[in-house]
Amino acid sequence: MNQFGVILALLFSMIIALFAIANNEPIVVNYLYGRTEVSAVIVIIGSAILGALVVFLLSIFRQVRTGLMMRGLRQEINNLQEKIQEIEVERDSLLVQIGQLQKTGEEAGEETSKDDPFDVGDVDDVSSSPEELPVEGKPYMETSYENEPLTESKSEKIDEPTAEDHEKKEDDIS
Repeated sequence: MNQFGVILALLFSMIIALFAIANNEPIVVNYLYGRTEVSAVIVIIGSAILGALVVFLLSIFRQVRTGLMMRGLRQEINNLQEKIQEIEVERDSLLVQIGQLQKTGEEAGEETSKDDPFDVGDVDDVSSSPEELPVEGKPYMETSYENEPLTESKSEKIDEPTAEDHEKKEDDIS
């Protein structure tokens, strides 16, 4: 209890004592099963003591309830911290797996680009000309890796791809 509370309680007690002394004549107190004549000082002081006891019991009840709530909240905090740690471990594991998959994908991409004459590379690469992009449903043009110009397939003549064909292929790639 802080000093202000102690001072306030002492002042309140002094007021009650002065009030009790000023009213010291006997009074009749009616109980459920009888009557008694008692001094007003005893009734006033007894009432003050009973009131203080009720306030004390209510404050203890409140402190116990608050303590139990704090205990439950601490347990919940501990559970959530454990869950956070588990999720962080899982996240780190997934990040490692993503890194491994990206590394494997890059290695596989290098091998594919060396082996696949029809690999168009990165779709966002602007250096690819429309003639180099494969068009679905039409034969591919033969390419040479020795910087020779593209030639038409000897078996069929190839129609020039249209912008619509390129858009359809880009949608398929995405």
